[in-house]
Amino acid sequence: MKTNIIKKALSFIAAAFITTAANNAQAALTITNGDFQDLTGLTVTTPGWYRGVPTGWTGYTGNLGYNVINWNSGNLGANIQTLGPSTPFVPLYQSAGLLDSAGIVSLSFDILHFIPGPSVGVGIFNTHNSANYNDWTLLALPANDIISAERFTLETTVPIEAGTNIGVAFWQGGGGAAGLDNVSIIPEPTTLDLILLPVKAGLYIVDNISKNIYTCGINPRKFNALTIVY
Repeated sequence: MKTNIIKKALSFIAAAFITTAANNAQAALTITNGDFQDLTGLTVTTPGWYRGVPTGWTGYTGNLGYNVINWNSGNLGANIQTLGPSTPFVPLYQSAGLLDSAGIVSLSFDILHFIPGPSVGVGIFNTHNSANYNDWTLLALPANDIISAERFTLETTVPIEAGTNIGVAFWQGGGGAAGLDNVSIIPEPTTLDLILLPVKAGLYIVDNISKNIYTCGINPRKFNALTIVY
């Protein structure tokens, strides 16, 4: 009974810290204009289509015209066929910021099909603090190009070191035309960071009967089991 009471108390306290822990982990990485709603600098090509490279992104400028589309009642998306072609290879990319704590980096996005048949490539990169894509090195790549239209998540297979500058890039091969929308990126702290986080913040309870000190790791995705420190 005593243990259950302590667990419930810890669960309540830990729950209050979950949002803070998640927000702190996410604060360092940001995708600018990931929903492509910012039309700054773009001009209308035809009704529903816009010309130019979207704010926050760098892409191919040799085929300007049909670059951003109003694809669903005000929802805008980028046309990877024109902004990130594979021939010549010029991806649509941007720097996402500095990773302030080690962890898995997770990139989520929607792939749209404007014309059937495209295959989409995507990668997470170490930018080495350079705005030039040619200076970047690869951190994560899917096993195969994406050929279906749906939401995807790409994650690094190992935790990325703190202090790494992160970038993302998209490109299209094959025929057809693919769109991109709702791009977001989240760093997930390592297990060690999650366990140590509440200790650093002073989150612990002392059981005066057993003299045990109870603390808990906080994971933004899944609540961890208690860790008992003797």
